[in-house]
Amino acid sequence: MSFLKRLGYYLGGFSIGLVFLFYFLDGKKTEFNYSPDARVLNNLSKKEWIYKSGVSQSLQLDSLTVAEIIRRGDIDFGLSDTKRDSCRLYLVETKIGIKEYNLEVENCNKKVKVLSVEILNE
Repeated sequence: MSFLKRLGYYLGGFSIGLVFLFYFLDGKKTEFNYSPDARVLNNLSKKEWIYKSGVSQSLQLDSLTVAEIIRRGDIDFGLSDTKRDSCRLYLVETKIGIKEYNLEVENCNKKVKVLSVEILNE
């Protein structure tokens, strides 16, 4: 069998597979989070948020800003404590506009507690 025939069969099967994949996954909230960063941020975004007293009032942060920090953020695993049994501690770093944010959160089973927010460029 020549190379062109094999390539044609491969591309035909591949395209049929893509059509089936898009058909079955269409309309579903399917996410492909392969990196550890993306998995943790996705887990954080799905939970109920609790703010430590005085965190959001002192910096005048609203929940939309915190959601944007989580959506655009990167986890610093070197400064995070992921070996805890109960609630793991993560440091989320991001830059929105000219401001850089460091968000320290405690990820428990059903809730996320915001411990501190630091604005670096203000």
